Amino acid sequence: MSEAVGLGEADAESRWIGIRRHQAALIIVGVGLVGDWIIVSRAIPGELVLGLCALIASVPAMDGLTVAEFLGVCAAFTFRQRWLVVQSDPLGSSLALRARGATTATGFELHHRGRLDLSGSDLELSERLVDLVKSLAARSETEHASVHVRSTPTSANTLLTLRHGALGPEGWSENSELLRDTLGLRPGEACSGLLERWSYVRSLDEVIRTYRIRDFNGARETRALLEKLQQSVSHPGISLHFDVLTSARAHRLSSRAVHRMGSDDAASMAAGFRRSARSKRSLHRLVQREEFVASGEALLRMAVFVTVHAVSLGELRARGKELLRSAEESGLRLERGAGRQAPWYCFQLPGGPGW
Repeated sequence: MSEAVGLGEADAESRWIGIRRHQAALIIVGVGLVGDWIIVSRAIPGELVLGLCALIASVPAMDGLTVAEFLGVCAAFTFRQRWLVVQSDPLGSSLALRARGATTATGFELHHRGRLDLSGSDLELSERLVDLVKSLAARSETEHASVHVRSTPTSANTLLTLRHGALGPEGWSENSELLRDTLGLRPGEACSGLLERWSYVRSLDEVIRTYRIRDFNGARETRALLEKLQQSVSHPGISLHFDVLTSARAHRLSSRAVHRMGSDDAASMAAGFRRSARSKRSLHRLVQREEFVASGEALLRMAVFVTVHAVSLGELRARGKELLRSAEESGLRLERGAGRQAPWYCFQLPGGPGW
């Protein structure tokens, strides 16, 4: 990764002529069925109904989801077990973690030294993290790392989690207790239970809602990316998860992304569509990324989750509104995760991919 490559909409939001691929498939199927019903004599009414349903399913609904995706979320929420148990067991200097799945992680706490930017320590910290990521990229398998920041009105804790047995960078020390605290476990407690609702999860002491940053297109270059969120009066928890891809896979994915975007642009222009400024910017970003990967830089897949904690639903709603306001001022778009709170809560925990 390099700050010279601007962050934008997620690569997972793959589009063709301005729409996502599953939307294109639904539209093609819907138009085909409706057109066949119109043209063919004595066509069955069910064909028209199926065609209209396919067209309706392709319409955007909420949180970037189409109607088809939203119905899938509703079905999964309906049949999913409401109770979630988060458990940890000691494994040497690491913890074996279990929630929706199982994984292991080692936690390292950052030694905060006040205003890092006044001493230049922030640059040294960044360089050490970059060196760590490059060393992970040299391994034979994809490695996962995450950074978790929990803020209170008087203090902040920063936790780095790596795979079991990994060594942390200079300036970080192993801290399994902070790792347990980030899991939401009390001191001496081995497990905790949570109850999932449509828009939050409830523990014994508090209610929690998890948001996910959808894209960074509107983020300002004049200030730190998540600075406004960290300064929010709601004091949210921020979790950044990274998959560090192997060098061979990074080369393959970056070149494939450039080829896909270039081919889609060529097909769009051949069909008579104008190449938009958005597609130009995306293609330029992908080409930059391919060049950095070719020069030996590491390629990361990143997910950013933001959690809001409160003791009551009223306080949770008020803090959620404040968080959304801070995100809008930062140029960040948040997904609210309705119907997906239990999976998202697990995803933002240390060891997220294990779930």
